[in-house]
Amino acid sequence: MTATGIPDLERLEQDVYESTWSDGLLDICTGLALLTIGILWVTGLSTYSAFAPAVLIPIWVSARKRIIEPRTGVVQFSAERVGKERTHLFGFFLLGVAFLVCGIAGYFVVVRDGSLDLLQQLNIAAGLPAALLSIPAVLVAISLGLPRFFLYAALLVVAAVPVVLQDLHPGWAFIPCGALSVVVGSVLLAKFLKRHPS
Repeated sequence: MTATGIPDLERLEQDVYESTWSDGLLDICTGLALLTIGILWVTGLSTYSAFAPAVLIPIWVSARKRIIEPRTGVVQFSAERVGKERTHLFGFFLLGVAFLVCGIAGYFVVVRDGSLDLLQQLNIAAGLPAALLSIPAVLVAISLGLPRFFLYAALLVVAAVPVVLQDLHPGWAFIPCGALSVVVGSVLLAKFLKRHPS
């Protein structure tokens, strides 16, 4: 609200935009997806794991419409904000290409230095899915200004280490991060509902 009593539409838009990501629903759905993927992989049903995100995205959209939007309203975001998001997406694409180039370069450095024997003794491939998934988590943290996604990214990488060292199933690396994401999201959602009871 401005000094003249007129609503500050820019501030209102910012508040609603931030609530899109601070209400905890994104964390809950992300965590449920990671848990589902991890459990399906561990139980030998990895072929069905691709359906988890496809099912949870509509659930997230529906939950926003039923829980969040009745409390915050719906705002048509400005062209400037939409343009900024598109710029972010293009930047993330370039960053992804840079990660790929670095990965290829790193592989050839290992081969040239004769360190491949050590890598062959470890089940590096088992840790790759979680390690690679940490990259989108970092991008989400940067794009949406959500520092907690840096924590999720770090946990994915940390969880990949015992998977590699103990030759465990790749799915085990997803489960701790999924559980943490659900817990954090639930706390955020509870706080949101307390601030906006109806």
